[in-house]
Order: sequence, then C-alpha cells, then structure tokens
Amino acid sequence: MTSPIIGVTTFISSDGLRLPETYSTAIAGEGGAPVILAKVENESLIKRQIESIDGLLLSGGDDIEPAFFGESPHQKMGAIEPGRDLYEMKLIEYALEAGKPILGICRGAQILNVQQGGTMYQDIYSQHGDSTIKHNQDAVKDYLSHNISVAEGTKLHAILGETKIRTNSFHHQANKSAADSLTVSAMAEDGIIEAVESSEHKFVLGVQWHPEGSYLKDESSKKIFRAFIKAAAES
Repeated sequence: MTSPIIGVTTFISSDGLRLPETYSTAIAGEGGAPVILAKVENESLIKRQIESIDGLLLSGGDDIEPAFFGESPHQKMGAIEPGRDLYEMKLIEYALEAGKPILGICRGAQILNVQQGGTMYQDIYSQHGDSTIKHNQDAVKDYLSHNISVAEGTKLHAILGETKIRTNSFHHQANKSAADSLTVSAMAEDGIIEAVESSEHKFVLGVQWHPEGSYLKDESSKKIFRAFIKAAAES
C-alpha cells in the first residue's frame, strides 16, 4: 500500500493555526502522510488543496456558527472560529465531488452533518434533557468514559466488528438530526448521536469522539484510522 496524503484541518484563532500532535501520530501510525490544510478563501485554491490529497480529516475544535443550520446563537454556545465553517464546508463539497474519503472527528462530524443539511444541539445539557450523561470528560484523552451502541449493517460496524464500544468524550454540542444523505451509525445511551456516515460514498464517516486521542491504547480507535487510511490509499 502506498502512503496516502491525508489533509488535516486545524484549529483557527488569533494566535494562528494549531493542531494536536495526536492527529499526525494516528495517521502516521497507519501509514498515512499527514499534511496541514491552511484555511484559504479562494475556492479554486480550496479545490486545489483537495486535488493534492488522498483523504480529508476534519479535526475537532470550537463551536459551529448556528446560522449555518438556521438558528440564532443559544446562550450556552461557546467560542466559534470565524471563517473555519465556510472553509471546511467547501473542503467537504469538493472532497465529495472528487470521491475522496472523509473522516470527521468531534467538530468534524458536526460540520460534515451541517454541510449536508443536518441540524445540531448548540448545547446538549440545556437542549437535550436531564437524562444527558456527561460528554465533556475531565479525564485525559485516552480514558474511555462511556459506552456507545453501533448499528449493525453500517460501515462503522464493519470497521469495528462490534455493536458496543467505549469512547472518550469532549463536547457540549452534538448532531441533533442527521442530514438526509447521512445515516446515524452509533448513539450514546442517552440518545446523543455519536456517529454518522454516508451510504452513497466509499468512506465518509463522522465520529463524535476523539479516536486520535485514544489511538495508542485502544483497538477500536486504531481500526477507524486503519480503515480510513486504507480507503485513502485506494482512492
């Protein structure tokens, strides 16, 4: 297998672009060559970025601008990253057009769903209900804090080979309704959507947890990156 080029989006702030090293560790660990995708506004340059990579990884980060799913800001909405949403939605558009594999992680799973027309909880604790479990763990990234159920017959199930796994959890927003083009492939015990995927594309998967954070210690996390890198190598 050749080493596929994996483009990774970054956190964007007034301090510049940044990305935890765990992303490159997981990608390289499965034979992929990670490259940073710097935000640009010119659509022809965004398309050129997609042309230059074999797979797109949408990383985690801050909250998503609610205007993109038809809402005003909720009082519990956190910080946003101006310009990032539009940039990543264009990356997704061009990656889908080109048939490039996409892996969305946490925020990445959310922006994938929003770009496709899905909706979100701006704050699960105030909008989802009192039965909501703790999804923003205080433990380290490789600690697996709660169970999720994986739907049989989905790509995620084929990757993991299990219908129940434990994951880490670092979010207060979540996908509320999946876009028509996406299928919910995993849920937490409280009903929060934990994964969405496309049945129309070879590999388009968004997971609400951080498999890169638990990659070195967790076999399920390794399986996700292994499948993604394999799909990118074959694209």
